[in-house]
Amino acid sequence: METWMITGVTGFLGPRVEVTLREKGEVEVLPMTREELNFTDEEQVKRVLGTLHPDVLVHAAAVSDTGACERDPEGSWKVNVTGVEYLSKACRENGTKLIFASSDQVYTGSEVRTPHREDEILTPANVYGREKLEAERIVANWCPEGVSLRLTWMYDLPGKLPVKPNFITNIRDAMDKGELLTFSENDFRGLTDGRIVAERITHLKDVPGGVYNFGSPNALNFYETAVRIVEALGGDSEKIVKRREDGNFRNLAFSTAKLEAAGIFFPDTIEGILNRLTHLSEKF
Repeated sequence: METWMITGVTGFLGPRVEVTLREKGEVEVLPMTREELNFTDEEQVKRVLGTLHPDVLVHAAAVSDTGACERDPEGSWKVNVTGVEYLSKACRENGTKLIFASSDQVYTGSEVRTPHREDEILTPANVYGREKLEAERIVANWCPEGVSLRLTWMYDLPGKLPVKPNFITNIRDAMDKGELLTFSENDFRGLTDGRIVAERITHLKDVPGGVYNFGSPNALNFYETAVRIVEALGGDSEKIVKRREDGNFRNLAFSTAKLEAAGIFFPDTIEGILNRLTHLSEKF
């Protein structure tokens, strides 16, 4: 039986990958806490992976708060870059497939207005994006068969697993309070159901190595997306205020053509959200 090791099991994505793998029951699952695998300690990384020899490592742990990365770039670099280097080297030594959770934040600062492709030359505008891009390069260098997943902003609804404020919960909370919502028409980004991300990750064992845009595409801006969600929730779309920001354009939306060529598919953002809202009683 294959063994899948997971980091970030107290975060958002890690627990969902763990639950999905356990529900399938096809592999042995090794969820690793920070105490069990401090991936910023190179000797511990060597010892743990050398002892357990996982077939797959899903590295979902990170300092993902972009503000925290800006305030303490040295500390976040140790986690987001140096730790990835230690894990990558150990994965190579043990023949472990590395699945690394990167981010669409690598596309910050780009002036491209069409859906981003994985082969673009990038110069991320924030510390977190730069760290993730450097970590992708490390994975490619040490683990050519490994995959780096450029994830979108993910969402889920409150249940047994941890949920941070996200696009949908923010809208629901504002609707409950009767508050106006303001969204930019110059902000483009995919939004993906965290459960779907977790499920798709379980199919990556034999996918060719490389970088993949991994999540739901979205052709709508955030204002248009919010209107669709409010209407689906039975709310008043007049409560959505369009914010015009001349000269302030952000595009993190991406193409999933490369991923689809590898046989992995995601619903687009609106389809995924509408499907999730029709299954509100299903909670991890």
